[in-house]
Amino acid sequence: MKHFFLLTAFALSTLAAHAQKGSFYIGGQAGFNSTSTNVENNGNTIVTSKSNNYSFSPEIGTFLTNQVQLGVGFTFSGSRLETPATLSNNAFNTSINRYGGTVYSRYFFGEGNFRPFIGLNASVLPGNSTSEFAGAAGGTVKANTLDLGANLNAGFGYGLTKRVTLVGSFGTFGFQRTTSKQEGNNIKTTTNNFGLNANTLGNLFNVGLYFTFIGGENQPGGQ
Repeated sequence: MKHFFLLTAFALSTLAAHAQKGSFYIGGQAGFNSTSTNVENNGNTIVTSKSNNYSFSPEIGTFLTNQVQLGVGFTFSGSRLETPATLSNNAFNTSINRYGGTVYSRYFFGEGNFRPFIGLNASVLPGNSTSEFAGAAGGTVKANTLDLGANLNAGFGYGLTKRVTLVGSFGTFGFQRTTSKQEGNNIKTTTNNFGLNANTLGNLFNVGLYFTFIGGENQPGGQ
């Protein structure tokens, strides 16, 4: 079996390189992920599955003090899994769309260009899914979904200029609940995820660039 994987991601967020009380920032993250799995047998290649995922999450926030950051992000994401028909299985496709928001707060330690932080995130992501089945017993199943998550995280900010900072964050300890309720019946599925390194609010490790558009108290001049 051969597995082909293509990943492109873009992260752009905004923060103060020397964060100060009253400063505001805007930004966000965007990503795209494409995966395909092929099986080769006697010179023949069969695609057994293909999936595509995208996400777009603009955000805005402020510093309540020189150490405390408060922000909110808006998430739009989607995925599609395609499983072509084989000799033993019928074709199967699933599409999922989510939209919602995340509120987060971080506490930065120290001063200077490099500042570690600890943070808390909470998110609510309603959405919907569509599953399509081929074959004699085929059909379409639609469902409404809801993702609730919260996690503690840690990371760092490194000031590149007076207004631009490189920020990296790690998911550490979190909880996520995912529910799916099918339309037209009473079938409901609930999945809970709780523990260390719980990937509740995106990738386990995120990197972004932050830029301040409104300076805070005693904000120095410059670009």
